[in-house]
Amino acid sequence: MLFALTKVAHSDEIDNSIFNENLNSNITRGGTTIGDYSINENLTKINKDNFPLTTFDILEKLKDTKNKTRGAAGQNIYDRFSKSVVLIYNNDLKGTGSGSIINKDIGAILTNWHVVQNAKQVGVIFKTDGEIKKSDVYVAEVISYDATKDLAILMLKGKVPDDVNELKLSNKLPEVGSDVHAIGHPGSLSWTYTRGYVSQIRPNYKWSYEKTTHSASIIQTQTPISPGNSGGPLISPEGELLGINSFKASGENLNFAVTSLEAINFLKNIKDIGKKEAKLKTNNKKIDKVVKKIDSDKDGIPDTFYYDDNGDGNLDTVVKDKNQNGKPEIIGVDTNKDGKPDIIAFDKNEDGTIDIWYVDKDFDGKSDVKGIDTDGDGKPDKFNKI
Repeated sequence: MLFALTKVAHSDEIDNSIFNENLNSNITRGGTTIGDYSINENLTKINKDNFPLTTFDILEKLKDTKNKTRGAAGQNIYDRFSKSVVLIYNNDLKGTGSGSIINKDIGAILTNWHVVQNAKQVGVIFKTDGEIKKSDVYVAEVISYDATKDLAILMLKGKVPDDVNELKLSNKLPEVGSDVHAIGHPGSLSWTYTRGYVSQIRPNYKWSYEKTTHSASIIQTQTPISPGNSGGPLISPEGELLGINSFKASGENLNFAVTSLEAINFLKNIKDIGKKEAKLKTNNKKIDKVVKKIDSDKDGIPDTFYYDDNGDGNLDTVVKDKNQNGKPEIIGVDTNKDGKPDIIAFDKNEDGTIDIWYVDKDFDGKSDVKGIDTDGDGKPDKFNKI
């Protein structure tokens, strides 16, 4: 069972079997509430945005893949422009992305809006020939964005290194079937080079992220990209920036970049655009909740509750009230929809605010990161590796 802990719930050790609980085995359809049991919303709104999972040892773990180019053309593109692609760290989202230096004199960096979303300033790291140090982190201000087209422009607070080349925006679209190159930062594999070809040009294409909708002319490309490549350049064989790598679709080799023409129009009208927000997704679809109560100690009083918190028809949350006083003290959340909790949280004093979190960041059934709330705001602010 999920809550058969071998240690006290708030101790520094946790039974990793908690992460292997199969939520799907507890599905019972048709229910819409958990009866008379009241759960503070603060306890269930748990996600990984508050955990700097991608930033633990980020500078130490950056890996340079410059030797993974393919052929003379790829090596030439990488040698010329790998230093033109910066790594962007968004402290507000606790995540990373990519960006392109398009003007050295003013330190202008072109990227995606979703890379810098919610941030006024971001951290920027330039590729160096030697070991990356903490002193190599710059700050850039988010000066303008058009979230509807997923574009943003940053201004570096500092001088662009002399050995960095500008990436020139192309004023024409590529031909279908033409070669294209990409450089970006998927995970810790920073400055990764990939090569492919243009699959299609799609004007006024519509797509969406978790909460927002977007529309722009895009380049569909077979070029392999992954999370972390967002905001990075799609480069022509001549070394021009054809597009901003933005998103991928489910399926094989379905990758998309907002075209350089969209970026040029954005920059030309930057004073009028300012900071244009994205449209929010609307969802009018009604889905029955999935709920089940369990009396684990067989005393006639339910103490474990499984349910569907986000309404997508799949169980994603389990709550445990061990002392059966109506105040839950243990919460497990499945964030990657594999049916197993990957975040376990504890409300030690049962005041409706979580105190300690354990995260299985690689979904292997073992806790990797511990988060502690030191100021009582219900969010983790101190982190330890396990």
